[in-house]
Amino acid sequence: MGKINIRAITAFLDGQDEDAMASFVNGIKELENNRKIRTKRLAIDIKDFSENNLRNVSERVSDLGYWGFSVSFNDPNDSEQINNAKQILHYTKNGFVNFKITKKGRQLDSNLILPSTNLIIDNSKLDNGFNNFRLGFSFGLEKETPFFPYSAFENNKGFAVGLEYIEKMLEIINNNNRESLNTIRNILIEKLGEQFSDIAKKCKKIEEEIDLKFLGIDLSIAPYPYPLEDQSVIDLLEALGNIGRSRGDTEFHAGMNGTIFLHTYITSIIKEIAAKCDFPVTGFNGVMYSVLEDSKLSKRYANGEIRVSDLLLTSTTCGCGIDMIPITGWGIHKSVSSLFFDIYALSNSLDKPLALRILPIPNSRPGDLTEFRHLFFANTRLSEDRSGISINELPAQKDDPIINM
Repeated sequence: MGKINIRAITAFLDGQDEDAMASFVNGIKELENNRKIRTKRLAIDIKDFSENNLRNVSERVSDLGYWGFSVSFNDPNDSEQINNAKQILHYTKNGFVNFKITKKGRQLDSNLILPSTNLIIDNSKLDNGFNNFRLGFSFGLEKETPFFPYSAFENNKGFAVGLEYIEKMLEIINNNNRESLNTIRNILIEKLGEQFSDIAKKCKKIEEEIDLKFLGIDLSIAPYPYPLEDQSVIDLLEALGNIGRSRGDTEFHAGMNGTIFLHTYITSIIKEIAAKCDFPVTGFNGVMYSVLEDSKLSKRYANGEIRVSDLLLTSTTCGCGIDMIPITGWGIHKSVSSLFFDIYALSNSLDKPLALRILPIPNSRPGDLTEFRHLFFANTRLSEDRSGISINELPAQKDDPIINM
C-alpha cells in the first residue's frame, strides 16, 4: 500500500515572528522527504492592515515557502474587522479570511448575517467571483484546522496536518470488493489508522525538535480536482455503492437513494479512527463535499443529481458544511442569508463544526456554466437558488436579534 500524502501542514504562529515561520519550514524537511506535502500554510494574527504591510506580509510568507496565510475574525458587526478582511482580500492573492460566526452556547446573533452576506457580495465583484475562494465562515469550530480558509490563530501556537487519502481508500475498497461492508470497514480502519499513526509520530518528533506543539491531524476526507490528481469523494461513494452490482443492474451514482447511508458509512470510519487513535485529532474530521474542488461532484451538481439540500443533509452526520458552491450573482441576499441560518441550526443542534463558503458569480443566471481557470477548480452549472426565508427585515427583529435554539 502506498503512502498517504499531506494535503496541508499549517503552522499557527504570531504574525510578527518571522524566525518561527522560517524554523517551521526547515523543521518539516525530513517529513517532506518522506511524504509529499501539497501545501505549507500559515495561520497568523496581523496588527497592521495597511496596503503596504499586507503586501509585505504576502511577499514574506511566499518567500519563506508558504502557499498562503489565513487571518481569522469573530465579529462581522464590527466594521473595522470587515474593512480589515476586505484589505486582505483586495491587496493579496495568497491571504485567506475566516469569520467565526458562533461562540460557545446555543445562540445566534442574527444581526451578524447581513454584514457577512454583504462582504460575500462585495468580494464577488473582484476577479469575477473567484475571490470568495479565500473567504469562509465557520460555525462551532473550536479546534484548529489546517484547512483554509477556516484556520484561525488564537494564541495557541502549534501546527496541524490535513491529509490526502481518497486514493488509498479506493485501493483498499477495490482490493476487497468481494468482502462484506463490515469487513471492508474494519480493514480501512486498521490500514488507514496505521499510516495516520506513523504520520503523527513524525509530527511529534518535529514538535520536540523545533519546540512547536503538534496540535493534531484533521482526518477530514478532502478532494483534489483534475488535472492534478482527480481525487473525488464521489469515487468513494460510487465504489461502495456498486459493490455486488450485477451486469444488468443500474449503475449507482452519488445522489441516488442510499447516498446518505454510504456517506454515513464512510464517516463512521473517520469517527472510529478518531476514537481509537493514539494521537491528537483536530479540526472538522468529516467529509468535505467541495463542489468546485471536486471534478466528479461538480458534474453531479451540474446535472442536478446532487443539490444544495443534499449537501446540507450530509452535514447532519459528518459532512463539513456548504463549501465552494457557486451561485447566481443577482437576487442572492435571501438565499445566502438562509444558508447561514441553515448551517447555524445544524451546527448548533448537532454540536458539530460546520463551514460555509459560497461564490456568487456576477452577471450570471441559473443554468450558466462557471468559467474558472485555476488548477484547484473544476467548473459546474449554476442552479436556481434565489429563494430563502425573510429574517431580520423588521425593526423588531433587528432590535431583538438573539435567537435561542
